[in-house]
Amino acid sequence: MKTLPKLVPLLVVRGAAQAIDFYVRALGAEVLARFEHGPQQHLSHADLLLGGSVFSLTEELRAWNSDAPVSLGGSPVVLQLEVSDAEAVLASISEAGGAVVFPLGEFIGERIARVRDPFGHLWIVRERVEQLSDEEIRRRRDELFARFAAAASASTPAGTQYVTSLLNPPAVSQAPSARTVDAAPATPQTTENKGKIHLIVGPVGAGKSTFARRLERERQALRLSLDEWIAALFNPDRPDVGRREWYVERRSRCTEQICAVAKAAGNAGTETVLELGLLRRHERDRCYTWIEAGFELTIYVLDAAREVRRERVAARNVTQGETFSMLVPPEFFELASELWQPLEAVECEGRDVVFMRTDEA
Repeated sequence: MKTLPKLVPLLVVRGAAQAIDFYVRALGAEVLARFEHGPQQHLSHADLLLGGSVFSLTEELRAWNSDAPVSLGGSPVVLQLEVSDAEAVLASISEAGGAVVFPLGEFIGERIARVRDPFGHLWIVRERVEQLSDEEIRRRRDELFARFAAAASASTPAGTQYVTSLLNPPAVSQAPSARTVDAAPATPQTTENKGKIHLIVGPVGAGKSTFARRLERERQALRLSLDEWIAALFNPDRPDVGRREWYVERRSRCTEQICAVAKAAGNAGTETVLELGLLRRHERDRCYTWIEAGFELTIYVLDAAREVRRERVAARNVTQGETFSMLVPPEFFELASELWQPLEAVECEGRDVVFMRTDEA
């Protein structure tokens, strides 16, 4: 076994043998060492060489706190890989089953894209196009973040609040092709004479507001939208400074009140359509807990190609039609799209889930 560097990242995956094959095929990694055990050939450890650096790999073993991204609902760690031809590497990753979650673009002397591999790990693919000094990098970064701040200030108050919620939310693979998961609830529910909850989730621009209004009419249901409540209740009192802390606290209170109204409506036998902007898994899990304690639940997962959603949001910013509630600048559309965590299979188990593609809606 070759001597390894002092600091070596260890990736935990579900399906380690397949992951090794992916990193070899998609990224050109070289296997330095591989250890398998028992009749099932459990892969306990592997070392791979990639771009002159080494990283290790192991199969998920939750009893040892070795949790794969799919079990945690994502990973906060991003690996950065510098390459000579970003487009070729991205094509290789996509062909091998990875997904581009942030398109290739030029930032501060580099062409950069962000991808998610089939095992839930995030990578930044970087291609250098300019050699810059630290002073020039600092200057360009200052300019970039100044443009972000200007875009936020130029948007409506509601738009600014939306940006803040994305940057600091309180503490939900692309969606599968359209299908409905019909399965018995994992735990008994007492739903007799109780109203049903229709929970709508999906990335920005997927058509959630349009679908929520349609469902409201078809089911004669009560529709509750977080964005509408925040705009109506809190917009007039928005301060000029300290907006981030101010907004996060009010978003939390507003969500709690919406859920309280939904519970009261459900107890009275009224169906409710909830659109709460649950981009992340942990946000959805909190919602599932109170709903499944006493109500029937159907989850609608809306999604469309990123390009379609991008064009849809840009058009909505201009027309400001029935479903418009806030301006979404291009930079924040990309950020929101990356924050979206699609439902994993484990999240669908025991629940009624409807996947809907809205690319041509």
